[in-house]
Amino acid sequence: MSLKQASIAVMLAGMWALGCGYKSPTSGDAFSLVINVPVANTAKVATITDAQLVVDGATELLFSQTTAAASTTFSTSGQAGAGPHTLAVVITGQTASPTSYTVAAATIQVFDLNRTLLKTIMLPTQTAVLATGGSISYTFSL
Repeated sequence: MSLKQASIAVMLAGMWALGCGYKSPTSGDAFSLVINVPVANTAKVATITDAQLVVDGATELLFSQTTAAASTTFSTSGQAGAGPHTLAVVITGQTASPTSYTVAAATIQVFDLNRTLLKTIMLPTQTAVLATGGSISYTFSL
């Protein structure tokens, strides 16, 4: 990841925390999250050049490289409030369009603000044929 990408990721992480209903540390309904979302070309062919992890409508992480990859894993953490949330993997650049992609074994670990694990949300495996700009989306509640 380049310095520019890292700076953007840090800035967007802060925006995501606010967009997710960030609560002060003394609030009773604030949670810490650890999100891991693997995405792969279903045929294991290197086609992904750019992708994004979007949480509650804000880009949380960017994946971008000049050499195509068959897969990548988005891993991030932040805080969110109670209630419904959205998560999407968006394929923003690929060597062939449309292409079949799979998100499997995606997890969201939910902690209280003392870092006690409260639950792990296992997102169901999804496969979709995506044109550039297409996404695989999930909803979950805290």
